[in-house]
Amino acid sequence: MTARASRYVAGAAAGLALTVSLTGCRTDGGGSDASDSGKPGSGKSSVHLTAAQEALGKAADKTADLKSFRATLSTSSVVSGRQTDLKGDLAFRLKPDPAMKLDVPAINTSGKTTDGFQEVFTGDTIYLKIPALAKRAGKPWVSFTTAEVSKATGVDVKGLQSQGRQADPALNAKMLTASKDVRKVGTETVGGVSTTHYQGTFALSDALSKLGTEQREEAQKIFNQAGLDKLNFSLWIDGRQLPRKITLTTPPGAKLKLDTAMNYVDFNKPVSIKAPAKSQVVDGLKLKGAGSNVPG
Repeated sequence: MTARASRYVAGAAAGLALTVSLTGCRTDGGGSDASDSGKPGSGKSSVHLTAAQEALGKAADKTADLKSFRATLSTSSVVSGRQTDLKGDLAFRLKPDPAMKLDVPAINTSGKTTDGFQEVFTGDTIYLKIPALAKRAGKPWVSFTTAEVSKATGVDVKGLQSQGRQADPALNAKMLTASKDVRKVGTETVGGVSTTHYQGTFALSDALSKLGTEQREEAQKIFNQAGLDKLNFSLWIDGRQLPRKITLTTPPGAKLKLDTAMNYVDFNKPVSIKAPAKSQVVDGLKLKGAGSNVPG
């Protein structure tokens, strides 16, 4: 993660921003082959790697076995002159049963602040707590199966969840290993933790090449819609080779203007994520026109 984690938020711009920041490029189970040998994050050394590339590779390796994490997500995106800003808290259980909870208190669109939303993703169901839907439903939560969201958005949600754990920090770290120009820019304190700050760029085509066939097809749908082919990034790595912060921004001239940040606050601590009580949930398909409200 995005992980990110998940992309299902109110508004297309916000949803896309989450997708870019949380949909990662893990190679395990994704069809990578021997061509990864010697590349950052492949677990094999190479005399051709710079010190900064080696640091990114170690971060990707170190985060590969995480069982859970918590993070704060902030993102700002501009599409056709319309700016959307949001900030939320994310909890993600990666093992043994993937589950996610995202809480965004408010959304600011072109200077106007509206109520935010809550989302719980567990099993094959997404639970949304969005004021507009709750008013129509008569209950706080509305549920959609991953199959229903996939049909509405054209994205294989279940496939992305099971194959990619889209909010996993390891996925983001792996994606950044595609950079050919990463460099160390200094040391900084992030959340009270001493870190080393790295900056660079990466081509999405290079990142996609690390994915298995199904993951690559879904990611291409998302990125092609956004008109993105390159991203700038900053990464802060602590003394345990864990990423403490990741930012992604689009270069000048991109169809979508994006500035998103993930601040990781906890790793491998217990994360309890449960579906809302059945008495508080309405099946989204029973709401007339509910499909148009499926985030994405």
